[in-house]
Amino acid sequence: MKKQSIGIILAAALGVGSLFGAAILGADTPFNTSLPGTGASTVQAASNSDEEYDPYQDFVASDDFSLVKDEADLLTDEEESLLLDKLQTLTDEYSCEVAVATVESKKGYEMNFFTDHFFDENGYGVGENYDGILFMVSIGDRKWHITTHGYGMTAFNDDGLAYLKDNVEPLLKDEDFYGAFDTYADLCGNLLEMAANGEPYTEPFSPMWILISLGIGLVLAFLCTMGMRAQLKSVRPQDSAVDYVRKGSMDVTRSNDIFLYHTVTRTEKPKNDSSSGGSDSDHGGTGGSF
Repeated sequence: MKKQSIGIILAAALGVGSLFGAAILGADTPFNTSLPGTGASTVQAASNSDEEYDPYQDFVASDDFSLVKDEADLLTDEEESLLLDKLQTLTDEYSCEVAVATVESKKGYEMNFFTDHFFDENGYGVGENYDGILFMVSIGDRKWHITTHGYGMTAFNDDGLAYLKDNVEPLLKDEDFYGAFDTYADLCGNLLEMAANGEPYTEPFSPMWILISLGIGLVLAFLCTMGMRAQLKSVRPQDSAVDYVRKGSMDVTRSNDIFLYHTVTRTEKPKNDSSSGGSDSDHGGTGGSF
């Protein structure tokens, strides 16, 4: 009997304790949920699952702006000074920012994405359209990329970017970084001058391609002619159609031509719905490895 009394007292004490705890936590808090069959409550932590992931959150822009940002320390002080003077002269003359930047790593981003975002976050570009071009090298990844924006996309079109790539990439592979940046600056000056004169750079058409095209055409024509000639070995020219007429089967006493009718077939000319190509991106560019 005494054991039963002790059990009843303990159960009552536990019940009072549960009610007291629920009163302290408060029944109206949004993070409280009651357990089935008890008066106890549990507290759930707030969830951050609704927050959108910011792909730029790990990207830190530099505080100091410069047309030459050699964070990877690939240039000597003298080389950096000479290059800066040349880039500043081009920027002032053509109102299109020409810049160079180096970093240790692209931080896991795609190189084109990293360079485009570096351009935007560090305030490159002149005027309301942020006209400019940026040559970026990530030494730790052995990657490089050139990005353009605004008028830079006009002055440095696809042909111009291919021209830059052909001339700077070999120097990067030789690890002649100053040579690559200096050549880039000189070529940018040439391309900007051509664009300012109303004739952006276009890749020259080599006369060699004309000779190659003629040679291929002659070979194909010769092969086709020989093939058709081989199929006509059994055919001989005839002066008349008498060999194809059975004797006595046709006696023509009178002949004339009578026009009966003519048929005209018209085909509607298709409308030209083609549109000019382009990119949805605000940037143009090219790049590669070295």
